[in-house]
Amino acid sequence: MNKKKDRQHYTAPVRTVSRADCEQLVRMALAEDMPEGDPTSEAIFDQGAQGKARVVAREPGLLCGLPVVGVLLDIHAEQSGRRIVLQAIPDGTLFEPGSVLAELSGSLRDLLSLERTLLNFLQYLSGIATEVSKAVQLAGDSIALLDTRKTIPGYRRLAKYAVYCGGGTNHRINLSEMAMIKDNHIAAAGSIEQAVALVRGYRPGIPLEVEVDNLEQLERVLPLQPDVVLLDNMDAAGVAQAMKQIGKSARGHGRLLVEVSGGWTPERLIELHGLGEIGVSMGALTHTTRFLDLSLEVEPVSPGP
Repeated sequence: MNKKKDRQHYTAPVRTVSRADCEQLVRMALAEDMPEGDPTSEAIFDQGAQGKARVVAREPGLLCGLPVVGVLLDIHAEQSGRRIVLQAIPDGTLFEPGSVLAELSGSLRDLLSLERTLLNFLQYLSGIATEVSKAVQLAGDSIALLDTRKTIPGYRRLAKYAVYCGGGTNHRINLSEMAMIKDNHIAAAGSIEQAVALVRGYRPGIPLEVEVDNLEQLERVLPLQPDVVLLDNMDAAGVAQAMKQIGKSARGHGRLLVEVSGGWTPERLIELHGLGEIGVSMGALTHTTRFLDLSLEVEPVSPGP
């Protein structure tokens, strides 16, 4: 698994995926793809016919999504009474074109019927993990790549797990986990100080992030000791000035995390090299990822009774 040295996640990282994280999504995917079975495979292949299948890479990448495939096969077994056996390389493994990522054996009908649903999960999550892995290499050791909440509904924990597998850093999973004070909150509260006081009074102890747009706002925020300060829409020169300002500020508790956002791409990360430890949030890590090119090669091994 691609891991950045001493990654500090903003909330509890999604290190694995449980059945509860994806069961509803898996059941929906199965019902969507086979509302009344698979008449093509059912008509042509005998019910007892057995087969084998291999998930093969058509391009280089980083594997992600096996826990979801495991849940998919479990639910299918519960519904059909037939078990497909899976053997695979671990999530987080880098691979080249032609690599066999997983092998499956069981009912030939089932292998063919589950092909698209299985690949959809693997291709999407592996696509995220692969792109994050590439970006992490450009980031260097001092920059953490942060995901956002810009995810497909229902896929939040899965997408963030893929970011984790790729070596990225998980930001808050949902609104409930962490308070983030932005400009509209400040305007409604009347001031940065009042907004912070209101949030801390409402949910004492919750991690707190405050967004700033300029160095004057930063000067007011630092004495309030948030857990994270977000430098929004600042260029590299502005970030450099802000980091100097933060370095001069005495902080009485823990470590202040610094996040930047607004138009940053993997190719631009070099602009932040040498400025200190910074987290860069990128919605594109999850909202514009393409499917990785993987295929399922199925072959019969017995014709059935």
